[in-house]
Amino acid sequence: MNASVAPPLVRLLVCLGPRCDAQGGGESLLAELRAALAEAFAEDLARGRIALATRDCLRHCTREPVARVEPSGDVFSNPRIDELLAAVARELAM
Repeated sequence: MNASVAPPLVRLLVCLGPRCDAQGGGESLLAELRAALAEAFAEDLARGRIALATRDCLRHCTREPVARVEPSGDVFSNPRIDELLAAVARELAM
């Protein structure tokens, strides 16, 4: 029997496009978020309930890093890590 893998419940997308990452802000956000998720949601990450990915553009261009939380579609411009962790927790609770 071939078991299928369920998609993650929460997906975080960090923009690494030319505006959002102009000063390395997108890459910096990605690294901070990766570490914070590993600390706050280690079990959920291990179980595949959370996924972290990058995009070349999220179509919310600013000069600051941008992140989107799915499935809610909430977009954060120059987010604080605690804001993103709270959004993940809300999504997991639904």
